[in-house]
Amino acid sequence: MTKRKLTQSEIDLISWMIKDKTEAQYIVPKLDTLMVEEMDDGGMGSLRVVSEENRVFLKDLAEVELYDQDGVLLFISVYLDNNNDFFELDVWKVDNSPLIKFPDSPNKISY
Repeated sequence: MTKRKLTQSEIDLISWMIKDKTEAQYIVPKLDTLMVEEMDDGGMGSLRVVSEENRVFLKDLAEVELYDQDGVLLFISVYLDNNNDFFELDVWKVDNSPLIKFPDSPNKISY
């Protein structure tokens, strides 16, 4: 898997999704420094943070329903790890087809 930084669209969406959560104050400022890898999900857009630490899923922090460009529903979740850090962005396109375009966040959030 190829490691890369989050795109601005991914940062904007995650920031918007967690804007009302307490954890946002320490997660959002670090988003542009994280390395992620795309998950083997058939091209639906899910991402996991790459880390040397032994991290495991802890909880679902936020969920949203948006639509891909073809009108197919997307369920998007932000997951935290056992340290309450950003762990994964899970994207599920309900027809299991590949994501056409990463959705824009409804509002641009800045901290």
